[in-house]
Amino acid sequence: MSADSSGRREIWHRAERLSQAAIRIATNHDLDRVLQEVTDSARAVIDARYAALGILGDDGISLARFVTSGVSEEQRERIGQYPTGRGILGILVREQRPLRLADMSQHAETVGFPDHHPPMHSFLGVPIVGRDGPIGNLYLTEKIGMPSFTDEDEKIAVMLAAHAAVAVENARHYEEREELFLRLRQMQVSRERFFAMTNHELRNALTAVHGWTELWIRKTAPDTPRAAIEVRESAERSLNLLEDLLDLSRLDADKLEPVVADHDVWDVVREAVATVEPAAERRGVRVRVTGPDGPINARTDHPRVRQILINLLTNAVRHSPAGEAIDVEVRQRDGELRFDVVDRGEGIASEQQAIIFEAFERAGKESQRGTGLGLALSRKLARLLGGDLRVESQPGKGARFYLQLPRQLTRSASS
Repeated sequence: MSADSSGRREIWHRAERLSQAAIRIATNHDLDRVLQEVTDSARAVIDARYAALGILGDDGISLARFVTSGVSEEQRERIGQYPTGRGILGILVREQRPLRLADMSQHAETVGFPDHHPPMHSFLGVPIVGRDGPIGNLYLTEKIGMPSFTDEDEKIAVMLAAHAAVAVENARHYEEREELFLRLRQMQVSRERFFAMTNHELRNALTAVHGWTELWIRKTAPDTPRAAIEVRESAERSLNLLEDLLDLSRLDADKLEPVVADHDVWDVVREAVATVEPAAERRGVRVRVTGPDGPINARTDHPRVRQILINLLTNAVRHSPAGEAIDVEVRQRDGELRFDVVDRGEGIASEQQAIIFEAFERAGKESQRGTGLGLALSRKLARLLGGDLRVESQPGKGARFYLQLPRQLTRSASS
């Protein structure tokens, strides 16, 4: 075989190994494994007896990580601490350019080797530079079969260093992302525990207050003090608020599943209206209901539909002037249900319409504002049930909130 043919074969073989090494490096996300893969690949492709890779510390001078290839674990333990970035290695750290030496011991800045270190003469070092600056350096020593490293070796080392820079940055970003996800999961668990504990403790206290107040009201009827009624209503509002917070937490964690059953929609509407009628009467507001005659059978989570309607009606009562009416319009068409709740209050500006469905965001006068949870929760529940909740409004012309739901809720629709 001719020398020319042998040379081409060697070039092809090295190119193939370089390509395989680049693939292995790029597909790794664990930083320690990336560093080891780069070091092992460089030693194999460039035919060096030893290789090492140093990652710079925060000061940009010292080495925070140092990975070796070709040195056994026993040898590493006998050598002791890895280099600190002085001597010849310090030249690479300072100058950030490739360095090739036929004999390290003859260089003016050599500091020698520690005890039990294998003998080394030829040296090739290249910087690893990322998008934001130097990351570290790749070192190779003892060229196999030759007295020193070649120009081609240096070019290959520079290419591997470029792959290493990308892989190291990707691995760091991956680790940072995984750490962030872990912290978010921990925060989610902590939040769920907090809500569960708060809900349990406050619910017990408020249930006791509500129960004793209810007993007080029954014993003193019909001359029940107004204070007793106000305490009961406050306890009911607080219990509802706790339930809303718990539902929002479950929805955010995808832990709330609809409970589907067949039911007449009119029963749900009547129950929702009956719930808000006492508050409407106190404000001098009427609630009118219109829709088709006869039952409207639907398969959905009716308690959740009722919860949405109560939230919408409560909101409408809060924003309606005395003497006005709230209209509840029920429609069905092409397998879809639509519930419109229309008030004649102050209306909602377009910029406020964009935020009122976000938790704790509120519109209207300070005296009319609620907790900022009802609309956010209602939209999330509507989407859980395969539908949506929207608003149409202009300042000074009231507001129309309309709930659209499939008449037959399926698993695919709810997801």
